[in-house]
Formats: sequence, structure tokens, C-alpha cells
Amino acid sequence: MPDRIGAGRGMSGDFDGDRLSALWQQRFPKGPPIAHELRAAYSDRWVRFHSLPGSKRYPETEDEYAIVLHRYNTLLDELFEGTDVYVVTVAWSWEPDGAELPSRRPEVHPEGSRWTTLAHEDDPDPELHSYTHLYADRRPWRDRALSTTSSERLRTTSSAE
Repeated sequence: MPDRIGAGRGMSGDFDGDRLSALWQQRFPKGPPIAHELRAAYSDRWVRFHSLPGSKRYPETEDEYAIVLHRYNTLLDELFEGTDVYVVTVAWSWEPDGAELPSRRPEVHPEGSRWTTLAHEDDPDPELHSYTHLYADRRPWRDRALSTTSSERLRTTSSAE
């Protein structure tokens, strides 16, 4: 498991990184907020939703993006209507405070404050060490919170990086 460094740095607004870290530790003590590690640590709770016909994983056309956006919003509206949610985005770098990829992460999640950085330093070659930077904010869930604008930002970021 990667080391946790820099928890709560760069917080702004009413986001409390220490509170989110404590909540994470309480609910998911077996691992950090990294999808592939959670899948292994919590296989009894892991679920993947196939959002496109034929279990296709990634949309390639505008029509497929519209399907994914509609299905994600439908699911998330059912789960979170009337509650506050944490929105978390991720960036990576080769140095703890180095240039991050994707470089457009701030455009996708401008409200995000640096929650924590996870160091991946298991490899004996220091040039292969990497860092995962998690950004978060807390906000009320509103109906259809994922928008076409968010989807467009994500599509552009995914294809540009």
C-alpha cells in the first residue's frame, strides 16, 4: 500500500481533509482510495456497472456519452438525492510536488482542494516512483449533477492526455 503524505494540504472553503481522511479510515480501513486496491481489499462489496449496451466499457461517440451520462446520473440520483457528497478527482506525478497529469485536472474539478498525496515508492529505482494526488470537495448532491459540460471536460481531458 502506498504511503500517505500531505493530508489536507491546500484546503480551501469548507472542505476538511482531516475529516474526510478520518471518515475514509473508518469506512475503508483496508486500503487507500485507489480503485484497483479497493477492488482487491473489498471484493465482497465491489461492483462494476456496465453503462453501455453489450458491456462496452468506454463511450466513443456522442450518443454513447449521452447514454453513459444519463445512466450515471440516474444511479447517482437514487443513491445521493438530498445528501452531501464528496467529489474526488485524481492526478499523478513523478515527484511529490511535480507537474501533474492530466494537466487539465483543475479544469475538470476547479473546486477540488488537495486532500492527500499517496507515494508509490516500492520500486528500487527512484525514477519509477510516482505520486497519486487526490483532490476533493464536499457539496450537496443535486438532481442530474453530472452535466454535459462535465462530460465534455472529461472527454477532452481523456483524449488530450
